Amino acid sequence: MTTAAIRVLGPVEVVGGDGPVALAAKPRALLAALLVADGGSRTVDELVEALWGSGSPPSARKLVQVYVSQLRRSLPAQARIVTGGGSYALEAPPELVDAMAFQRLVEESAAARRDGNPALALSLAAQAARLWRGGAYSDLAYLDFLQPEIERLEELRLVALEERLDALLELGRHADALAETLRLASENPLRERLQRQAMLTLYRSGRQSEALEHFAALRRRLDDELGLAPSADVRELQRRILQQDPSLEAGPGTDSRRALPQPPNPLIGREQELEDLAALLERRDARLIVLTGAGGSGKTRLALEAARHAATSYANGAVLVELAPLRDPELVVPTIAQAVGIADVPEPLEALAETLRSQELLLLLDNAEHVQAATPAFVGLLARAPRLTILVTSRTVLHLSGEHVFPVPPLELEAAQALFEQRARALQPDFTVTEDELATVRELCRRVDGLPLAVELAAARVRALRPQAVLDRLTERLSFLAGGPHDLPARQQTLYETLDWSYDLLPDEDRGLLAGLSVFRGGATLSAVAEVCLAGDEGRALDRVERLADASLLLVRRPAGETRYDLLEVVRQYAADRLEELGADSTRKRHAAWCVALAERAEPELSGESQASWLSELEAEHDNMRAALAFFAETGAYDDALRLTVLLSRFWYVRGHLVEARRHLEAVLPSATGQDPNLLRRAQTAGASIALLQGDYTASTAFAESALDSARRTGEPKFVANALSNLGAIVLAAGDEERAAIVLDEALERAREGGDERITALVLNNLGDLALATGDYERAGPLFEESHALLRSRGDTANIARSLFNLGAVDLMLGENGAADARFRESLELARTADDKEDLAWCLEGFAALAGREGDGVRAATLLGAAGALLARIGADHKPFERRLHQSTESAARATCDPGAFEDAMEHGASMSIEEVLDGAVGAPRAGKGSHRA
Repeated sequence: MTTAAIRVLGPVEVVGGDGPVALAAKPRALLAALLVADGGSRTVDELVEALWGSGSPPSARKLVQVYVSQLRRSLPAQARIVTGGGSYALEAPPELVDAMAFQRLVEESAAARRDGNPALALSLAAQAARLWRGGAYSDLAYLDFLQPEIERLEELRLVALEERLDALLELGRHADALAETLRLASENPLRERLQRQAMLTLYRSGRQSEALEHFAALRRRLDDELGLAPSADVRELQRRILQQDPSLEAGPGTDSRRALPQPPNPLIGREQELEDLAALLERRDARLIVLTGAGGSGKTRLALEAARHAATSYANGAVLVELAPLRDPELVVPTIAQAVGIADVPEPLEALAETLRSQELLLLLDNAEHVQAATPAFVGLLARAPRLTILVTSRTVLHLSGEHVFPVPPLELEAAQALFEQRARALQPDFTVTEDELATVRELCRRVDGLPLAVELAAARVRALRPQAVLDRLTERLSFLAGGPHDLPARQQTLYETLDWSYDLLPDEDRGLLAGLSVFRGGATLSAVAEVCLAGDEGRALDRVERLADASLLLVRRPAGETRYDLLEVVRQYAADRLEELGADSTRKRHAAWCVALAERAEPELSGESQASWLSELEAEHDNMRAALAFFAETGAYDDALRLTVLLSRFWYVRGHLVEARRHLEAVLPSATGQDPNLLRRAQTAGASIALLQGDYTASTAFAESALDSARRTGEPKFVANALSNLGAIVLAAGDEERAAIVLDEALERAREGGDERITALVLNNLGDLALATGDYERAGPLFEESHALLRSRGDTANIARSLFNLGAVDLMLGENGAADARFRESLELARTADDKEDLAWCLEGFAALAGREGDGVRAATLLGAAGALLARIGADHKPFERRLHQSTESAARATCDPGAFEDAMEHGASMSIEEVLDGAVGAPRAGKGSHRA
C-alpha cells in the first residue's frame, strides 16, 4: 500500500492509499492556496483572487465551494478542510505534506551537524533531497500568489544542499563533494557559503592555486555586481589556504559510522527472510524488531546479515551487543553503553539515552531471552532516541510495547542440504555427496528439522563417518550432535546444550509441560494437551502453551483452521529425555487412553453423515494413534492394542493405509485368542476386508472364515449374517461364484432374520456384485436398488458411494451412458468428501469406460493411468467386475489411438495429482443414452 501524502516539491499531487489521486487544475490550485496559508484560514474572496486573479467569472464563489467539495473527497484521511465564518482552512499533520517534512529534515540536518554528528546530518540532508521531484509547485508556477512560497522553498533547497556538502567535508569525504560543489558554486556565483565550500574542497583535493583563483573571482564578482567585499569568513579561509593551515586538512576518523563483524561463512537459504527483514528495517516505524525461534534456528546469523545490509542506510551504522555472557539483567544497559563508546558512569541509562538521542543507529542485541527483566529499558531508549532502531534476537517473545515479532523458521529442505554440503566441505575439502547418498542427506536434514545448528553439527561428523552412518547414529541419540566450532558459545557447541539453555530458562511447571508434550506425535489440540498433561484444565493449558510458544519451544500450526501445538523433532527428543527423568509411564498411559477414547467416539460416526469430518480428525491424530499402539506393544497391553486396532480399521481402510492396517492386525490377533469373540470377530473382519482389497484372497478367506467362527460363538444372527456376507464377497473375488452364491443366500436369510437393515443392505450389495460379475445385469439392478434404498434410509454415507458406483456400473453395462455418468458423479462427490481412495479409483475406472465408449481413447487412457496409480498407492487390486471393466476399457482405448499416444496418456494420468484428475480429467456431464433412474 502506498503511503498517503500531499506533495508540492514538484507537480502538486495528492497520494492516497492506492496511489496518486487525479485532480483537475483548479482543485490543485485551491489546495496550494490553502497550503501556503500555513494552517490559517482563507476567505472565499481570497480564494477567488488566488484562483482567477482579477478576471474571475460571475460563478466564481460557487465554483470555490464545488472545488472544496471535490478536494475534500480527494484528501488523505489524515487531512481535512475546516469551514468557519465564510472561510476555509486546511488541517494536516506536518509529516503528510512533503514541504513541511522537507523543512523539518533540513533543520534537523543543521542541528545534527552543530551537535557534532555529520553522518546524521548527511543522512537527513539526503532524505530531504529525495523529496524533490522537480521545481516547487512546478505545474502551478504561473500563479502569482505562489511566487513567495516557491522562492522560499527553492532557497531552502539550496540550504539543504549546502548542509549536505558541509557534512561531507566534515566527514573527510571531499572527493565525493568536489563535482557537486563546483557545479553549484558555478550556478550560484554570488552565494558565499557555496563559494567557501568550493574553495575548501579544491584545497583538500590538492588544488591550492585553483582555490585561490576561485576566491579572486568571487571578490571581483561581488565588487562588480554588488559593490561588496567577501565576508570575513571567506577572507579568513583565503588566509588559511595561503598559509597552508594544517587545521584545514580533513581529520582522520571523522566518519562516526560503526561496522559489524564479518561472518566467516556465507549465509545459505535465508533469501526470503532477509528480504522481509530488510523491508521491515527500511520502514523505520518498526523500531523494535525481535527475531524469535528455537535454539539453533540461526537467529543470530540472520540478524547479523540483515544488520550488515541495513547498516549503510543508518547514518551512524550498526552496533552489535552480545548479551549471552550476561547473567545479571542489571548489566544489560551498562553493556550496551560500553558498546556505543560510553565510559562507566553512575547513570548508564541516562547517558545512553542522551548519546543516542542525536544518532541514527541500528542496535543489534543478541540473545535477550535470559535477561528479559532488563528489556523494558529498550522501550525507554526508543522513546528518547527518535532515530534508534533495535533489532533483538531472543528465543522468547519479549511482550514489549511496539514490538514487531519476526519468527525465524527452520531451513527449507533444499537450503538445509546445501548448508550440510557447504559445512562438510569446509571441514573435509574432498567431501562430496554421491548420487546414492543424496536421499540419505535429505533424510538427515529432515530428521533435524532443518535447524541450521543441527545441520552444521551433523555435517561436522563427516570427517569420520559417511552420511548414512551419521543418520543411523542420529536416529539412536540426539546428543550425537556434538563437537561444534570452538569459537561458538558453549551453549551452541552441542544441540543438547543449546536446548538446555532454553529449558533452564523455563519455570518448573512449564518444564514439566514441555516434557509431557513429547508423548504427542504430529501435534495436539489444546483440549488434548489439557487432558493428557494438565488434568483437563484448558484455561491453564492455554496460558502455558502460549508461554512455550513465546519461548520458541512449541510450534503453533493452523491446518484447515484448527490450532494445533507441536514440537520440532529435535525438541521432542530432548523433551522425551526430560520426561524419562520425571517418570514417563503415567503420561504415556494418559496419552494412550486419550487416543482410545477419541477412536471410540469416532468409530460409530464413520458410517454416518459426519464421516468426512471424523475421518479428517483421525487423519490429523494418526501419528498419535501410532504412538499409542507402540506404547501398548511395548508394555504388553494386548487387549488395549486389539481394541484400538479394531476402532481404527475402517479409517485405515477408507484412507488407504492398508499395509499399516494389515501389519497391526497381524501383530495383535495372535495374542488375542482369549478375547471377547465379538471384538475378535471385528478384528478378523477388518483383516478380511483389507486383504481382499489388496488382492490377497487366500489371507482374506482365512480371516473371513475365522470371523465367521467368532460370529457363531456370539450367537447373534446379524453378526453371523455379516460374516457370511463378507466371506461371500471374498470367495466371489477369488473366482468361486458357486460357493459365493451359497454363502450369500444364507447371509441374506440370516440378515433378514436378525432384522438389521444395514447388514441386509450390505448382503444385497454383495449379491448384486455376484450378478454383475456373472453378467446378470437385469438381476443386479434391483439388488443394488434395494441395497441403496436401505443405505439412504439409514444415512449410511460410508457405503452409499460404493452403492452408487454399482448402480452406475449396471447402467453402463446396459448402455445407459447418461445415467451411468450421473451415478458416477454423485459417487465421486461422496468419495471425494470422505477421501475414500478405493471408491475414487472405481469412479475413475467408470469414467474411463464412458470415455472409451465415446471413442476418446486418450482421455480413457489418462483416467485408467490415474486410477491404477491410486490403487497402487494404497496397495489395492481390482475385483472381478472391475478387472473385466478395466480390461475392456483398455482394449477400446487402444483401438482408437496409436500405441505411443495410449502409453503417453497412461503415464500422464499416473503422474497427475488426484486433485488434478478429479478437477480436470472427469470433464463435463454427458448427455448419453438413457436417463438417471431414481
